[in-house]
Amino acid sequence: MTPDHLTCFLLLSVSDANCSQLCVGAGECTCHEGFKLKRDGVTCEDVNECQTGSHNCSSESVCVNTEGSFHCWFSCHPGFTLTDEITCKDIDECEFGIHNCEQNSVCINTAGSFHCQPKNSCGEGYTLDATGRCIDIDECVLGTHNCGANFVCINTPGSFHCNTVSCPRGYHLSADGTRCEDVDECQTSEMCGGHVCINLEGSFRCECRTGFMFNTISKLCEDINECTHYPGRLCAHKCENTEGSFRCSCSTGFTLTRDGRDCEDVDECENKPCSQECTNVYGSYQCYCHRGYQLSDNDGITCEDINECALPGVCSHNCINTPGGFNCTCPPGGYTLSPDGRTCQDVDECAAETHTCSASEICFNLQGGHRCFNFECPTNFRQATMQKYETSTGNASAVLRCVKSCRLLDLECSHNPTHIITFTVISLPTSQHLKEPEVIALLRTATAVKPANLPDQPDVIFEILDSDEQNSFDVIKDSQDGLIVGLICQVKPILGPKELMLSVVIKYVQLGDVYQQNIMNIHILV
Repeated sequence: MTPDHLTCFLLLSVSDANCSQLCVGAGECTCHEGFKLKRDGVTCEDVNECQTGSHNCSSESVCVNTEGSFHCWFSCHPGFTLTDEITCKDIDECEFGIHNCEQNSVCINTAGSFHCQPKNSCGEGYTLDATGRCIDIDECVLGTHNCGANFVCINTPGSFHCNTVSCPRGYHLSADGTRCEDVDECQTSEMCGGHVCINLEGSFRCECRTGFMFNTISKLCEDINECTHYPGRLCAHKCENTEGSFRCSCSTGFTLTRDGRDCEDVDECENKPCSQECTNVYGSYQCYCHRGYQLSDNDGITCEDINECALPGVCSHNCINTPGGFNCTCPPGGYTLSPDGRTCQDVDECAAETHTCSASEICFNLQGGHRCFNFECPTNFRQATMQKYETSTGNASAVLRCVKSCRLLDLECSHNPTHIITFTVISLPTSQHLKEPEVIALLRTATAVKPANLPDQPDVIFEILDSDEQNSFDVIKDSQDGLIVGLICQVKPILGPKELMLSVVIKYVQLGDVYQQNIMNIHILV
């Protein structure tokens, strides 16, 4: 290792430099011939001599760049072929038969090409083309004819001939046939179609009337379409082009003003187009109907009676349609029409004392009528009171209350814990679906709710003694205002009409013994 290389090695080790090709001392890098140093001062990249023009390839060759150098690729002109890397040799098309000379001509090779020489010479008026064929000479184009100034040269195969003077459009030949004279189109025919005609040298022009424009190509006066030429400026609504002018018109619901351009609204209601009420609107009108009528879907102007009875829920019972309205009626007897004129209200014959029950019977009101019930107190019980009460269904019902009344020294009666027997009637609607238990009656007691830690306090037990075969009812123990109550609930659907008898016993117990009980007999009408 030379001292310079050793110095470079030591410097590279200290600075972590790394020359990609050569190190020239003091940590400086350089490159081999055909390469150049990049900006980082360390890496070398190839020099493209073909782009920089530093190659020595001739004009007949192509420069091809290589890594660190270049190469000259020779190519020959058309008609030559490369024999070695630098020598181009002429191709003899005649020898190889790659010419296109015809049978009546001979192929003559030339440097880089060939030509066809005819075996026989062409006649007068013809000449040879590149392929050796005889083609016509156009004397008129070459100017080799001898036609005079007032004649026109016409080429023919192998020759030409001279015709007399031909005048351009707008001119005609003079009488002596030596010159062209202007044609006065305004005198010879009606060129402008009723407009003013002005003759010009070799042509003419038309002075068009208002509403027309002269077309320099067709030489005619053409109508101006004012509607498209001045869009939105001539007419308020619609513009219609006419011959030489235009005409304005209005949309439906408007009429043309005196100026013939603007439009004003027409009050269609003056002609009474509607069968009842009419309101004019801008450009149109709107028909309205009285209450109980509606516009016809067919014409939009005729008012037709609304059949309110065809609508659901108009009347609770029977509906009678009338022109512009309707009347609701109720079943005969047992109902009366409510103030709203639509709902039928049940007549409470029991409250109005218009029932047919005897003095010993209890009247129970029903929807549209009433029922008479004859409740009697059992043996050893006497009738105490008869009172009205409101059930959970909203029906007023009569209650017969029987209180125990024992004969003197009747021990069996005295030991009977039943003190009160109650008879009542409840009306229930038919229920096909019952999502949850529904309370139909409330049994109140005077017994306070027993604290959980006082088992010796009085308590109340509710039991159903008699029910239907489906067991559609149940009693739930609950409390209100600190007192024990029993909720009689319907727990299953019942399909009517049906009559059921439900007996519920209310037992008052203390220390496990029943010291008193009351029985409620409920006559249920479904």
